[in-house]
Amino acid sequence: MERSEILTKAQAENEDERELQVKDKSITFSYIVMVLMAAVFTWIRAKQGLPMMDLCATVCGSVCAAMTYRFIKTKGKSYLLIAVVTFIVMVIAIVRFAMGH
Repeated sequence: MERSEILTKAQAENEDERELQVKDKSITFSYIVMVLMAAVFTWIRAKQGLPMMDLCATVCGSVCAAMTYRFIKTKGKSYLLIAVVTFIVMVIAIVRFAMGH
């Protein structure tokens, strides 16, 4: 393999890695916005006396799924902890929602 071919291949690999990093950051920002918006809507619904547990269950379910996937792929203990906590909160929210709270 010639030097130019090696350089071209290395640059392509770096672009792939950069694309993965950008995608990961975009998902992180998406979670932050989703949680903030759900918090605002939950607060508004609570002020109006409306049930709000559906929003909590939805957000927690989404975060739990993502963190479970990350844990499976990376074995990072922090991902497992977040997945377990959000799963517990999701189950509590579903039960409360089903009870009309």
